[in-house]
Amino acid sequence: MKKKKSTLRIVIQVFFLVLIALIAVNHSLAESGASIPVLSDASLHAVCPFGGVVSIYQYAVSGTFVKKTHESSWVLMLIVAALAVAFGPVFCGWICPFGTVQEFFSRIGKKIFGKKFNRFIPYKYDRWLRYLRYVVLAWVIYMTAVTGKIIFADYDPYYALFNFWTGEVAISGYIILGVSLLLSLFVERPFCKYACPYGAVLGAFNLFRLFPIKRAADTCISCGACDKACPMNIEVSTAGNVRNHQCISCMKCTSEQVCPVAETVEMKIAVKPAKTKVRSRFLAPAILAVFVLGIGLSMMLNFWETESTKVPAKYATGDYAGQANPADIRGSYSMGDISEAFGIEVETLAKAFGVTADNPENFQVKEFETIYGPLPDGSEVGTDSMRLFVALYLGLPYTPEETTKLPSPAVSVLKEKLTPADLEAVQKLSVKLGDLRAETEGIAETGTTDSSSGEAAAAVEHTEDEAVIKGKTTFNDLLDWGLSREEIEDALGFDMGPRATAIRDYLSEKGLEFSEYKTKLQTLLDNKLQ
Repeated sequence: MKKKKSTLRIVIQVFFLVLIALIAVNHSLAESGASIPVLSDASLHAVCPFGGVVSIYQYAVSGTFVKKTHESSWVLMLIVAALAVAFGPVFCGWICPFGTVQEFFSRIGKKIFGKKFNRFIPYKYDRWLRYLRYVVLAWVIYMTAVTGKIIFADYDPYYALFNFWTGEVAISGYIILGVSLLLSLFVERPFCKYACPYGAVLGAFNLFRLFPIKRAADTCISCGACDKACPMNIEVSTAGNVRNHQCISCMKCTSEQVCPVAETVEMKIAVKPAKTKVRSRFLAPAILAVFVLGIGLSMMLNFWETESTKVPAKYATGDYAGQANPADIRGSYSMGDISEAFGIEVETLAKAFGVTADNPENFQVKEFETIYGPLPDGSEVGTDSMRLFVALYLGLPYTPEETTKLPSPAVSVLKEKLTPADLEAVQKLSVKLGDLRAETEGIAETGTTDSSSGEAAAAVEHTEDEAVIKGKTTFNDLLDWGLSREEIEDALGFDMGPRATAIRDYLSEKGLEFSEYKTKLQTLLDNKLQ
């Protein structure tokens, strides 16, 4: 008896694949000021439910999200969890764009290898390889909790797939993406089976889902059609209720598709008498309805946020536990954000850093690096200077970077806050801006921070023989000093820019902080030249 494929599932898969692809493209367009108005321009992190999972620990201890994750990630995590409680990992089988792409590649493998496809790895090895994804999950959760960053982004093939054109993907991400797609020619959904940490989380819902896949033993003819159809190599023909942690609820094994006996393999309610069943024509609209209602409700409650909220992490332990931590101030923070988070008046911040703009509350911290530029000795006034100032002003612990300086007005503001001994130590970090003041004020008043102004403010002539990374240092300089392209890109975590481009300008265009990457590259360079 020949069965039909579930076109509804394919429609849902393609819908989410196209939607995520368009959002990813629109995010890139938005960064260049040319986004599509009717379409979300959220980052990929904002529309990934796994971001909510990895943020659970940090939110519990500090009340903040892991950097680059958002409230929207939590909303999607709860939506997917609700679906999983009812129907199992439908996210994996019906929604996940990377799972869909792997399936598309697998169709090529099926044509090449026929019956051998998805049967290359012996069961005695395969059964243990399936647990590797739990090891990956444990590593991701631990590293994210320790660092407060989305460590997995550098290895995530899903992120690489939808950002390959941006230059922000780590080489490791490209490698894992390529290997996953290549293996898809031999094995169905290889990344899902062996490495996906979110698949590991959702797989646990199979143990108690309300509507599992059920096989009616009294009508089963043991033909094995369900086993052959299962993309995850589950032996459905020997099960009563399919509780295997690898089931993705694709329903390929059911009587709707391959089982030749009607009402023998179905998605049914687990409680007896098991009469309530779910068909594809119900599950497809149910998935869409839950997403629409869940996102809609979160919007009504003002919880749908796809942009970073400027709420710094808090000290987790010690005498300052529960207080906002200046170390979490980022370059994208405005003075208004810092004032709200730490209780320091905007006027005080503006005075300390010489900002004379009409609306200093909108002035972003990362602009200091462009305005002041690197100093002759390689030090600078930048984002870390603001972190240090806030910590000193409030009497909070903070260890600044070795290259961090404070403008002299900031030291003047701190005189009443510090002991004589502390003030003496801080004065050693003071730098007089002198002739740069007029240039700086001009920029602050106009609110512009183009690279040419930043270079003028720096007033530092770059010499190629000193091997010190400064504001004018280009990628070509790094290559001339002995670094290879691979070493540079490994340090950055993404492709380097054109050779003649200044590193500071390239990072600024990406919204990244120069100081963070400068330290990495300078350390690499120093080690190379030793």
